Amino acid sequence: MLISLKSRIVLLLTVILVVIAADQASKTWAQKSLAYELSPGQFYPHHEITVIPKFFNLIYKENPAAAFSITSSIPEWFRKPFLVTVSMVAALFFLIWYFRIRDPDWMILTSFSLIMGGAVGNLIDRMRLGYVIDFIDWYAGFVGYSGMHWPTFNIADSCIVVGAIGIFVHSFQSKR
Repeated sequence: MLISLKSRIVLLLTVILVVIAADQASKTWAQKSLAYELSPGQFYPHHEITVIPKFFNLIYKENPAAAFSITSSIPEWFRKPFLVTVSMVAALFFLIWYFRIRDPDWMILTSFSLIMGGAVGNLIDRMRLGYVIDFIDWYAGFVGYSGMHWPTFNIADSCIVVGAIGIFVHSFQSKR
């Protein structure tokens, strides 16, 4: 089924705007509900909400580095502009790829839109705050590993992962 350019644009903008709105609203909630302000613009984790005991909590974290804190050893004066630039380039790369997809279906277009929305959501944090707000905390306490926490993440990160999984699944479906 051929998807028109207009439909592509509407889908892209709708998904990106919904992702950004949900991401920014959830981060604002996390900052107000899970942290307290030490001084203007400086927050400290204050409150943890247990959603599912020994598995899922909500806790405020500030991540000035990239995913899994892999750039944490890089000096801040370089890290922040580097991560902002990488985020912008990645969003632009996916935007160009989005419009170059031949014979797209709704799954692949939605997957790309989720990735771009997540990238922009985290980019907004980096540009506005200098760090990304994370608050979703999963861990394996229910099987006896209470100290083994997955890195804390947010709605934007979740959308990027779901989009990547969608592209991965689509790549196998299209080869059949």
